[in-house]
This record gives sequence, C-alpha cells and structure tokens, in this order.
Amino acid sequence: MTPAGILRFRGNIGAVKGPGNGLRAVLYDWDGTLVDSAAKSYRCYVKVFSTYGIAYDRDSYRRTYAPNWYRTYEAIGLPRDRWPEADAMWTRFYEEEPRDLLPGARAALQRLSEHGLAQGLVTSGEATRVRREIVTHSVAEFFGPAVVCGGETRERKPHPEPLLVALEKVGARPEEAVYVGDSPEDVTMAKAAGVFAVGIPGGFPNREALAASAPDLLAPSLDATIDHVLSPKA
Repeated sequence: MTPAGILRFRGNIGAVKGPGNGLRAVLYDWDGTLVDSAAKSYRCYVKVFSTYGIAYDRDSYRRTYAPNWYRTYEAIGLPRDRWPEADAMWTRFYEEEPRDLLPGARAALQRLSEHGLAQGLVTSGEATRVRREIVTHSVAEFFGPAVVCGGETRERKPHPEPLLVALEKVGARPEEAVYVGDSPEDVTMAKAAGVFAVGIPGGFPNREALAASAPDLLAPSLDATIDHVLSPKA
C-alpha cells in the first residue's frame, strides 16, 4: 500500500484534475468515503445473518464485502426470497447504530464550495437512508440536487450510469470532473464514465482491491485529495 502522506498517480501526472486544467466538479461516494460506516455495517451484517442461522465473522466480511450488498447476500448463500426482508432488517439495525462523518469530511466539502466547485454524491446506499443522513449531518447543501443513490437509476455502480446522471445534475462533462471513493467499484465506475478516479483507502476490507483497481490517484486521505485538487499546479 501507499505509505501515509504519499500520493500515487497512474499515467500522466500532468493530466491530473485541478482548477488550473478545467476541473468543475468533485463527486463522492458516501459510505466509507464521507461517513464512518464500516464498523457498524459489519455489526449489522452479523445481526441480520444470525437471524437466518448463518455464521458471519471478520473473515467472511473480508471475503464477501461489496458496495452492492446483494453480492454479499449471494456470496453467503442467503436465499433471494429473503433479500427484501434482510434489507429491512439491516436498515433497522443500522439506524440503531451511532454514525458520524469521517474526520475532515465537512471541512473538505466547505473548502471546495468556497472555491466554487460543484459537488455531488453517487452512492450504492439505499436512498431513504442516505438522504436522511446527509440532512442529519447538515451536508445536503453541498450537493443540492446532485445526489444519486442505489436503485435510482436502471443500472447500479460499478456501471457508469449513476455517475453520468449526477454529472448531468451538476452540469459538468466527464473530463471536467473527479470522483472520489474507497472501493474498486468506485474506480471502475469513474473510469467507465470517463471521470478522473481518486481512491482513498477506508475502513472497509477492500484496501488491496482498491489499490489493484489502479485509480488515477491513490491518496492517503480526503484532505490530501483536496489539497491536490486545489493546488495551482494541478
């Protein structure tokens, strides 16, 4: 992995997005990128799967984790006819768990807003939950209408459609945008949409997979990403 404090680039560093080369919008993943949800997501899975008599531990979490939780259901053998019930149960358990923005997330959003950059959110998370959370954490103002959640488009991440829809909402072309996420699915979606992909290792068990997905920029933190985006040399 990249040592803390080091930015790693893929391809032409001179092509990295910044205010000096046409950047107009920065879009983000939600869970694990802006909000701290990794640990409680694991606890919720344990509770849900135990209801069905399925043992689920940290090793299972590492092997089966995906932003699209239906891949997790399928990997652990949960029957498809139980998926809607499991969704409702997971959401109930999740609402009972405390949650906070990741350190520096609000400051990063504020910095980009002050520099006049449009911002948006593209997440696999369930719409009712995510939209409630962005209001609870008082960050909805930064995204405006550019919030695209799981199930709100025909295709889901890592398909590029959700990101392309968000770009339409912020009025930016793919070559004018950066997408920031913590999973290989985020990187795949961004690249498929023609958007500069930034990977930030988070709390979910996918750090090696994130690095292997070869984001255009692999950064140690959201702060480091914003520092680069706002750099006059970028």
